[in-house]
Amino acid sequence: MENQGTKEYKRIERVDTDCFACGRDNPHGLHMRFETNGENLRSSITVPCHMRGWSNLVHGGILSTICDEIMSWSAIYLTRRFILTKSLSLTFLKPVFIDREIMARGFIKERVDERNAVVGAEILDKNGEICTRARGEFALFTPEDFRKFKIMPDELIDEMSASFETD
Repeated sequence: MENQGTKEYKRIERVDTDCFACGRDNPHGLHMRFETNGENLRSSITVPCHMRGWSNLVHGGILSTICDEIMSWSAIYLTRRFILTKSLSLTFLKPVFIDREIMARGFIKERVDERNAVVGAEILDKNGEICTRARGEFALFTPEDFRKFKIMPDELIDEMSASFETD
């Protein structure tokens, strides 16, 4: 994995409570929670049985979702910008099993310019072995530019923008 840093991790508050990946109120979701040390993000997850693929394995689409989400939040909090995923690629290295704790990690690989970043992610098993590796390209937006898309209410954009200033 890229540099994990030596700073202490602290929890990041999320604002979209219904998101499939990170929404705390979504009854069908992953309920991902994020921590950052200012250099990387991480999330500990136990994927439930209803998200399985073959037998007792986590479905590859769920692993893709986990990677996209950790990379998205890494891009948001480490660049202090709003984002949209432009591309995503994954390599599945080892099986990931349902109902077992895994750790997702995200980090900036390259800040291409003010409007683009390349972000990386890894999913690790309980032994710290990398099971999935991902790379994503993300478009970065100021709050003003992001409002034009009408993707989320202005109140949520304001709330997230305020968190950029206090984190």
